[in-house]
Amino acid sequence: MVSMLVVDDEIYALKGIAQGIDWSDLPIQSIWEAEDVTQSIRVLQEQPVDLVISDIEMPGMNGLELLRWIRDNKPQTLTIFLTGHARFDYAQEAMHNGCFDYILKPVDHDDLKAIVKRAITEIGMRRERQQIEQLVDANRRQWTSQLPILVERFWQELLAGRVRLSPERLHRQLESYQIPLTASSKVLPVLLSIEQWDIELDARDESIMEYALRKSAAEIILGNWPGTVLQDRNELNITLLYLDDSEIADRDLLLQRCAEYVRACQNYFHCRVSCYVGEAAAIGGLAGALERLQHLERANVSAPQSVQDATTQAGNEAVGTDTGIPIPSFTDWGALLDNGGHEQLVIQLEETLKRWQVEQASREALELFHYGFLNMLYRSAYLKGFSIYDVYTVHELKDIQAARNSQQLMICSGRMVTKMGQALAERPRDASAVIAKVKGFIQEHVHTELTRDDIAAHVYRNPAYLSRLFRKETGVSLSDYMTELRIERAKHFLVETNDKVSNIAEEVGYVHFSYFAKLFKKMTGLSPQDYRKKHQNLR
Repeated sequence: MVSMLVVDDEIYALKGIAQGIDWSDLPIQSIWEAEDVTQSIRVLQEQPVDLVISDIEMPGMNGLELLRWIRDNKPQTLTIFLTGHARFDYAQEAMHNGCFDYILKPVDHDDLKAIVKRAITEIGMRRERQQIEQLVDANRRQWTSQLPILVERFWQELLAGRVRLSPERLHRQLESYQIPLTASSKVLPVLLSIEQWDIELDARDESIMEYALRKSAAEIILGNWPGTVLQDRNELNITLLYLDDSEIADRDLLLQRCAEYVRACQNYFHCRVSCYVGEAAAIGGLAGALERLQHLERANVSAPQSVQDATTQAGNEAVGTDTGIPIPSFTDWGALLDNGGHEQLVIQLEETLKRWQVEQASREALELFHYGFLNMLYRSAYLKGFSIYDVYTVHELKDIQAARNSQQLMICSGRMVTKMGQALAERPRDASAVIAKVKGFIQEHVHTELTRDDIAAHVYRNPAYLSRLFRKETGVSLSDYMTELRIERAKHFLVETNDKVSNIAEEVGYVHFSYFAKLFKKMTGLSPQDYRKKHQNLR
């Protein structure tokens, strides 16, 4: 439906158009009348007018001046002019300034209705276009507001191996999500390892705080560098630094920013964090680069709240000998062994040592190799929670040190890798065994002020790694599990004994009674005293 305004200084002409024509067969809901331009402007300001039918020649302000006002203030309103033969030039100027159409006086009612009908059709089409534009604009705003989430989801899917990495498809996705990279670009990952919270947090508050840590990482670590900070499907907090064709030159500055971030987390967020700074990797190799950082994290049991540089770690393991033969990265080999790739590791061992045989590796190179190799085996056993002597005899461990050439070393090391790989495969799932050990330790020490570091030290795991593993296996955080266990034990004491509530609080590991009482009511809906009264009365 539309609203129409008729403007004419001749009262009979005005009434003849507004009331003398039968408009009932057109979708017109209201018709307004005005005898001059000033009155018509007032109507336009007060009422939603879609169509104006106006005489051009009027005393005072004429129709052309009205048209200019409509163009500046009501651009969606259409105008039809009435004009006489004597001033046809007015009609030409009106068309030039955006008039929809004109009709000559004396007005033929059927011709005017036909023009009005076309105008109503045009109004409908404009409304549809406006609705489409508004819809597109709303979708564009929504897309823009959701873009950070979509970018995070893209990287999550890519790290999980769910993104096709063909250059054409990858280029389209990067462009679609406005990520300033190409299919051939490199990305530098930084693993943000949350080792311990220094304040009590439930699962919801911990998630909120982790979000705040990621925002802080974007400000401190990325700063003015292009990149993103996200949490992947395994709840790893990761900073991704986008690199152009010339890789970031100032790695020292990146390490400084990471150190600043570690300090900020301690000072402002009450948590202990380590940063594991990776090497630049192609987009397709990003998952592997992150896996190496996780391996560094798992192996780091003695340097909390630190910045670990993967290039330095690799550099320490890739020291050349006097013959120039590079020592392989036992960190990467260890990751391969830990993840069930012992058969691929045997192949890499054979390729490396055959090359050494051709290049006539020195005695020093062989000694460096077997020391690094043994360290890798000891570390794998240690991180999996069992003794290396459960796999090898003392004689087998001495054999590799007795190898005098690359051929002997290849045979011995290949046999040991195969044996370790089989032992790892035959053992119960490491996660289940570790979690069972953690639960047992917590139950035994639930009456003490137990920390995540205490638990991690008991099972020889990195605190941040253990926390993620526990949540993944049980569905709850370590802190929530301990809280639930303590509250259940407190319930038992409240019902089965007459001990003072303050003593019970200490018995289940809470030094501050007020905190215990508040937490107990939050978990059960009752104060400790009310809980005892209710359930002891039922006995």
